Amino acid sequence: MRFSAWSLRAISVCSALVFVPSAWAHLSVSPTRVGVGEAVDLTFSAPNEDDDLGIDHVTLTVPQGFDLDDPEAKPGWTESKAGGSITWSGGRIPKGEYATFGIRGTAPSTTGMLTFNVLVGDRTGTSITYKVGLDVVKSTTRDNGARSLGKAAIAVALVAAALALAGLFVGIYVWLRPPPSA
Repeated sequence: MRFSAWSLRAISVCSALVFVPSAWAHLSVSPTRVGVGEAVDLTFSAPNEDDDLGIDHVTLTVPQGFDLDDPEAKPGWTESKAGGSITWSGGRIPKGEYATFGIRGTAPSTTGMLTFNVLVGDRTGTSITYKVGLDVVKSTTRDNGARSLGKAAIAVALVAAALALAGLFVGIYVWLRPPPSA
C-alpha cells in the first residue's frame, strides 16, 4: 500500500492529536521497511526523555499478521512473552538515555503499514505508549552488514593478490634483465 505525501501528513496530524507528540517522534524501529513474508530482526530504540526514576519496563505488542519468534535477551533485564506481547523488566534506562530492544519474527504475507505498540514505564506506574510503524512492501533490496563486509574483504583480497603478483613480475624482470651497458 502506498501513501501519498498528503496522507502521511494527515496521519502525522491525527497522531499528534491522539498521542503525546514526543512519543510519536522519538521511539524508532530499524529497519523501517521489510518485504512480505521476510524473516526479520527488528530493533526498537526506547528513550527516557524526562523520567527521573528511569524506565524499568518496556512492553512491545506486535500487530496482527506479524509472526513473533524470539525476543532479544538483554543483560540486566528479564523478558517474558505472553501472546503477542513481550515485556522486558528489571533493567533501567536513565533519564536522557535510550536502550534498544530486539525481536525476531516474520513479516506478514501482505503489504501495508503495521503498527507496533511500545509501552515504556517506571516503577510508580507512570507510562507512555508509543506507536511505531513498519512498512511491509513487495520486495526490499537490503544488504546485510556481514554480507557487505564479506564482499569488501574479497575485493580487498583480490586487489592485494593482483598487486603482489605485479610486484613479483617486476622483481623477476629486474633480476633477470641484463645490467645496463656503460
